[in-house]
Amino acid sequence: MDYAELVLFADLARTLHFGETSRNCHLSPSALSRAIQRLEAELGQRLFARDQRSVELTPEGELFRRYASDTLARLDGLKEEFSRGGERIVGKISIFASVTACQSFLPRILATFRKTHPDIHIQLETGYAANALEMLDREAVDVAVAALPDRIPPALVARAIVHTPLVFVAPALDCPAHQLLERRPIPWSEIPMVLPASGLARAAAERWYKRRRATPNLYSEVPGNEAILSLVALGCGLGIVPRLVVDKSPLRTDVRVLDLGSELGEFRVGICTSRQSHRKPIVRAFWDSLEPAA
Repeated sequence: MDYAELVLFADLARTLHFGETSRNCHLSPSALSRAIQRLEAELGQRLFARDQRSVELTPEGELFRRYASDTLARLDGLKEEFSRGGERIVGKISIFASVTACQSFLPRILATFRKTHPDIHIQLETGYAANALEMLDREAVDVAVAALPDRIPPALVARAIVHTPLVFVAPALDCPAHQLLERRPIPWSEIPMVLPASGLARAAAERWYKRRRATPNLYSEVPGNEAILSLVALGCGLGIVPRLVVDKSPLRTDVRVLDLGSELGEFRVGICTSRQSHRKPIVRAFWDSLEPAA
């Protein structure tokens, strides 16, 4: 096996999608499939379980993913050591962030980083914020933008960047939820709600309802804040999202923030990495650039 095969395998282990990895690595899906088959033949093990609908790592594939990740990281570290003789760090850093982060504070951070380290290539992947820590846990990325719990897990290094309150949002258009909001007292157990499927915002919502001895009337549970705003804008019900998401959303004129005080609490958003990744020179360079950006 060679370096190129490890790169292909590592990207496919991250995306679990032949089409996406083909685009990322600039080769055809058939060429990618042949490369993976050669790798599996050389190792004598199936690395991926695949059918027409999905691709998953086999247990052997997960073991090889750890080997490939470590080998590529060591090679990148060696390149960085060599580059220090020229006083420039070269290589690649992979970052996972939500669309909201990419539309708000992350460009400023990345601009500062690129100004200091122009030879480090940035691989930026967007997705649901709720998946950020899981991406770090399976070593799919070096750094992630994530909502920070009160206690940071020991395996992570984190730095808070943004503090934003959690807020209730209602549709701007007239709908049954508005009529329920006009009643006194407000019948919170009757109002349809669009809530995060999991995560810190969901926990805050459940605490809020518990204090009122009420049960949320769930219209839908979705993994992303942007999806919550979309359903709220359609009049499906109320939602709970970080205020930053509302302020940066193209749907901000289609929803309204309810003035209910600060009972839902504050949302801390920060930059996270694993302690193992934090030892990499490229990640440390990125971490050092956070101070002036933040």
